[in-house]
Amino acid sequence: TIASLVAVFWLSQGSPEWLPITIATLVVTCPCALSLATPTAITAASGQLAKLGLLPARGHALETLAHASHFVFDKTGTLTVGNIRLSATRILGDLPEEDCLEIAAALEAHSEHPIAKSFVHACPQASVHAGDISSTPGHGVTGTIVAQHWFLGKADFIAQHCSDSVSIEDAGGQTQVLLATRDRVHAVFSFEDEIHEDAADLISALKRAGKSVTLLTGDTLSTAKRIADATGIADVHANLKPEDKLAHIKALQKEGAIVAMTGDGVNDAPVLAGADVSIAMGTGAQLAAASADLILLSNRVSTIDAGYRLSVRTLAIIRQTLMWAIGYNILAVPAAAMGYIQPWLAAIGMSASSLVVVLNALRLSKQGRGTSGEG
Repeated sequence: TIASLVAVFWLSQGSPEWLPITIATLVVTCPCALSLATPTAITAASGQLAKLGLLPARGHALETLAHASHFVFDKTGTLTVGNIRLSATRILGDLPEEDCLEIAAALEAHSEHPIAKSFVHACPQASVHAGDISSTPGHGVTGTIVAQHWFLGKADFIAQHCSDSVSIEDAGGQTQVLLATRDRVHAVFSFEDEIHEDAADLISALKRAGKSVTLLTGDTLSTAKRIADATGIADVHANLKPEDKLAHIKALQKEGAIVAMTGDGVNDAPVLAGADVSIAMGTGAQLAAASADLILLSNRVSTIDAGYRLSVRTLAIIRQTLMWAIGYNILAVPAAAMGYIQPWLAAIGMSASSLVVVLNALRLSKQGRGTSGEG
């Protein structure tokens, strides 16, 4: 439109230079720099994130992560390594420990939960087979073994199905799982998990950035407190079902929070999907990876902070390049329209402005290496 108006103006003036002026104006107004500003920055940042071990899976991930105000974490397999180990077994019934382990392993044979894997690891060749498996995500599992109905899960889950009552001792923050039939609790299994060595650094960095940090877990409060105290999280919510976690995230969003949720996705895929931006652990469930916005391939959770800081810089780079492109056009278009710029010079200027945009975006890669070292 501008070039057409310029052509009409100079033709009406009878200028023999109307065509070169029009061409120069048309070349100057070519929106290359404007159109390159966002995709070049996003591409450079996405490549650097992948190098750090944080793989973007959705187009909005970087922008939303940069604006996140609340970082919410699952516990098992997220702040902890997820390599859960069976530390103790307390037998309460007549069945020997080996039989109790076989039954538990049979009930958990097809589950992806880290606790289930630890049962299978403790008893890799169970001689019994469980049928009619029914799972209550985050709480327990039921199944039939040799015409006997068995229940394996948390204390509150067992209390709903078993008439026997048993006192659960404080296991020093360890996770406890009970094995029971309808009339008797047969065993209490205790599990321990190692905290990621850089989890405390991640939480500290997010707090310094002014972010609110929350721990949501289905484990007991004592277990959650142990992890929270070790990592520096003050806002802790325990004994939650997946739907409770999702409700908590929705409540934060209603208050205006932009929520970044991190989890391994076992039992929590809907929670990840409900967050504004979700980060799935690469070692977690495949369903989580399919619904997540970013996938953490690195075994260092502090990469999340590096990704957040890189996303903030990405938006800053985009703003810089947009301002450059707009400023270039504000100065160059009037000059071209008045005949001060020749077509060949306009072509050089257009190419140079595009090159500036690309080079500015490439700064993200160089800065990203520093981020990785800091993380």
